[in-house]
Amino acid sequence: MDLTISETSSAGKSVLHLAGSLDLVSRDEMLTAGRRVLGDEQYGGVVLNLSEISFIDSTGIGALVELSRAAEDAEKSFALQDPSARVRRVLTLTGLDGHWAEEPSSTPS
Repeated sequence: MDLTISETSSAGKSVLHLAGSLDLVSRDEMLTAGRRVLGDEQYGGVVLNLSEISFIDSTGIGALVELSRAAEDAEKSFALQDPSARVRRVLTLTGLDGHWAEEPSSTPS
């Protein structure tokens, strides 16, 4: 399954909604979108909504680490939002669960 990315904003941050697979094939697409946000002065950070990620491998985890470091270098925030059960399991197995801030999802009014 391919990766699809849509974007919204919330509280001065860009929220990238990722759906599908985050792996070797899609890592560059996610990193490009994330770096674009980090380079945009209107945003104070990036939030990755991972609720619809159905597959993530070590390359996908590496991409999360890389983007979080890029956010740190840019002095902007980096957070995850609603990691799917699959993502949560991989984060736990790698010792990264709880490593990054988690933003609550915004519920439509």
